[in-house]
Amino acid sequence: MTNLISYRGGSLDSPSLPWERVAAAGVQGIELNWSDGLNAAAADAALTPHGLRVTSLSLPCPLDDEDLPARFGEAAAVAADLGAGYLFTSTRGDDMSLDQAAGRLRQLGDATGTHKVSVALETHPELCTNADRMQETMAAIDHPWVGVNYDTANVYYYNHGIDTVEQVTACVDHVRGVHLKDGNGKFHDFDFPVFGEGIVPFDRVHEVLQQAGYADAYCMELEGPAFNREDPNDLADKVARCVAHLRSVGIGG
Repeated sequence: MTNLISYRGGSLDSPSLPWERVAAAGVQGIELNWSDGLNAAAADAALTPHGLRVTSLSLPCPLDDEDLPARFGEAAAVAADLGAGYLFTSTRGDDMSLDQAAGRLRQLGDATGTHKVSVALETHPELCTNADRMQETMAAIDHPWVGVNYDTANVYYYNHGIDTVEQVTACVDHVRGVHLKDGNGKFHDFDFPVFGEGIVPFDRVHEVLQQAGYADAYCMELEGPAFNREDPNDLADKVARCVAHLRSVGIGG
């Protein structure tokens, strides 16, 4: 099973790199930031000439926003038109109980499931801080179109004494999207390195996901001081190096 290598590339109006440079680095797909008025025709017109396609859309998710289900439904319709299987989002439920947060997230699942598009919640406090919390949150939500966006390095950033392979194994049944990111394994260390220079064993994470039947994209989320958008030549080189590392361990077509 071949999973497309995708890149969290910003929005149509403000890409982190010109699309032609992203494609030249060996990337196949884009996680695109949602913006009001975005439609499939505009995304296709921008990306298809470079051999790229949208693999996921990224949306903010303030749970107290009453218009959120409608917005997610609209985005899911566009995602479905683009052939993207999930909406990536990060959210918190600090000011509400888990049951209240779960109820609101079920509404999002109802809205996106109509289009056969999942909601994928980022590996992030406090709903998806680690595998144990993910399992608790997913059990409370209990919706087939709401799952986890597993981030290979965030589990180190937000936790002590964590192993990413053990973590993805524990939550793999809930994984709907994946962010690939390398790390140094240190708590709250935002210095995420070029792939292969940190401790994340991408091949072993890939093996776990493959065995579970995960068939969607692997989206590279390249952030931190190593990936400077103000220096496009350096950024393009590092994106290409990350892709090359993934392919060297058997990931991507």
